[in-house]
Amino acid sequence: MPFTAGGTITAAALDLMDRPPVAVLAQTSVQSIPNTSWGVITFDSEIIDTYSGHSTVSNTSRYTCQVAGTYRITGRVSFAVNSTGSRGARVHKNGAFLIGGANLLGAGTLNGVIEVSHILTLAVSDYVEIAGGHNSGGALSTFYANECGSMMYVERISS
Repeated sequence: MPFTAGGTITAAALDLMDRPPVAVLAQTSVQSIPNTSWGVITFDSEIIDTYSGHSTVSNTSRYTCQVAGTYRITGRVSFAVNSTGSRGARVHKNGAFLIGGANLLGAGTLNGVIEVSHILTLAVSDYVEIAGGHNSGGALSTFYANECGSMMYVERISS
């Protein structure tokens, strides 16, 4: 919220400065992603969600914007070990993938962890998701253990 000379500072403006919209979402159980497709990642745990933009009951893949502005969306998709093919992660807005919002890498002998980030403008009720994809030859599960797991990070960076 921009301030202008002679303007009034409101409680809502101060609240946004003190408690901006931020969410950190985690997947704590595995999810099967079909071969050669992009599956939106479901998040069953909230580490922080200052404006209740996420639900662990319905539409668990989504963060729904509660305060309009410019946001940084970062996602991490963690896949189980499989040395065939490639892995990818991408950002979706309102169900559609974003140009420039994807990252791909080849498979290896460790868990495939791919991160992607995008800065975008969100209106109230817009939603964002993180999707993971692969071409390993068969269905491949996400992975969750210790420090490895799929995550979504949402932070409002300006009005």
